Amino acid sequence: MEVLIRLNSQSAGRDKTARLIQYLCKTIWNTLEAKEINTNLIDQLRTFELSLSTFRKTLRVGKCVDTFYSSFSTIHYPDAVIRATVTLSKLASSMFLFCDHVIWFSRTFMKKLDVEKWNQLANKYWLFSVVMNLLRDFYEIRRLLQIQPPRKIADCSLQGFATFPLDILRTVCSHKPIMWDTLKNLCDFFIPLNGLGFTKLTPRTIGLLGFISSLAGLVALIEPTAKLSPA
Repeated sequence: MEVLIRLNSQSAGRDKTARLIQYLCKTIWNTLEAKEINTNLIDQLRTFELSLSTFRKTLRVGKCVDTFYSSFSTIHYPDAVIRATVTLSKLASSMFLFCDHVIWFSRTFMKKLDVEKWNQLANKYWLFSVVMNLLRDFYEIRRLLQIQPPRKIADCSLQGFATFPLDILRTVCSHKPIMWDTLKNLCDFFIPLNGLGFTKLTPRTIGLLGFISSLAGLVALIEPTAKLSPA
């Protein structure tokens, strides 16, 4: 109960909780649709998913300005790679949110705007932001492996090559901030990619990816030690 109260007291917590439920609804209704089960429930879940999407857009109104100004906090960060990736990610995220605000305005006030055009633009900025985040994650993984190198392969046997990736995975998983951030960004990567038409994933797959990335984002909010910094 304490965790729920803490999440509800933060706008980011409410947004990520709503996102988790939103993508879960997408997964469920597409699963039911594929099996042709309970069309009424499918319609209700679709409507609820859209309501959650609109709620999240309303909750984020004006956040594009906050995100834009937050990029100033990393433009002088000592590490050049982190400085570039985090700053560019925040700038792209602010532009994504601006497009999101336009879509919200069109939905709320019934204005005749080209929503599809703004959706495509939002997905482009979102994809660029996620790519920057992934580059930062891979850079952090590389630094982690330099500090905590996995067990060396003693020989070139097939078994040695098979166990080496597992050693790397164990090393990464031992560092919670890097593990959760990489998992979140890997899942998020495919959502705008699919929105832009580069992949043809089912709504159920997109829903599952969104659910996992939302869960990873919630973990970082609930447990401060699991959050990658600077963010």
